[in-house]
Amino acid sequence: MLIVMETLRLIRVGNCLLTMAAVWLGAYMTWLEPVYLTPTLASVAAFLVCGAGNAINDAVDVEIDRVNKAHRVLVRGGLSVRYAVWLAIILTVLAIGVGAVVNLEVLIVVVVACGLLVAYNLYLKRIPLVGNFVVALLGAMTFVTGGLAIHTTWAWELPGPLIPAAFALFLHIVREIIKDAEDIEADRSAGVCTLPQVVGVRSALMIALGLLFVLILLTYVPVFFGWFGRGYEIIAIYIIDLPMLLLLILIWGNPTQKMLKIGSLALKFSMISGVIALLIG
Repeated sequence: MLIVMETLRLIRVGNCLLTMAAVWLGAYMTWLEPVYLTPTLASVAAFLVCGAGNAINDAVDVEIDRVNKAHRVLVRGGLSVRYAVWLAIILTVLAIGVGAVVNLEVLIVVVVACGLLVAYNLYLKRIPLVGNFVVALLGAMTFVTGGLAIHTTWAWELPGPLIPAAFALFLHIVREIIKDAEDIEADRSAGVCTLPQVVGVRSALMIALGLLFVLILLTYVPVFFGWFGRGYEIIAIYIIDLPMLLLLILIWGNPTQKMLKIGSLALKFSMISGVIALLIG
């Protein structure tokens, strides 16, 4: 039982469940009438990919995590690095198998996502902004995956899963920059070069602020075209966007570890709230 619980912590099961929800939202925004089998399979594949990515991430970053993430499973010795690597391999193989059952397009997305995760953890995370963009792209791909599970053409039409995909892309990049600022000392000691190291914490946060402002403008697009209702506007703009902009300004003015941690958690909450806004809209 203990190994099961530690495995769930290793793959960060909460994040994996959020990934499944993103796939379902993409499917919901694509279908003309409810379809359940293919979105279920696509969401399972996404869960497995997310779990594999988190396992390999912890295996690669175990020394970095010793600095400021002592709660991580591999750092505590709850599971071995060897176990994490084999788990990642098994989950990847299963994800590809499940994706192949859905359709060719979903299979391609799964294979690309797995490849990006490996490249990210072994190399791309050490390139400023490139690693951040890869993480953001993977987050955006989950919504499109849900759409592709329903219809390979409708998935690319507006309004549809491309809307939450675009929102997720910007929101993830902003959060990754803040996390890099929070982890700057641990990354520097491990030889990982991130944007806050190159341009400084406040300059990196200014870039994050600019990206968040672009996101706010994008959230107005569905309102302008009348795609979504008043509920979406209230949640997305007044409950998520504007408070996050204010919080990021406060963090820029006082970029302490505590404030950066609050910002990272708030952005994660914003992702969940964004899903609710789109469902209501």
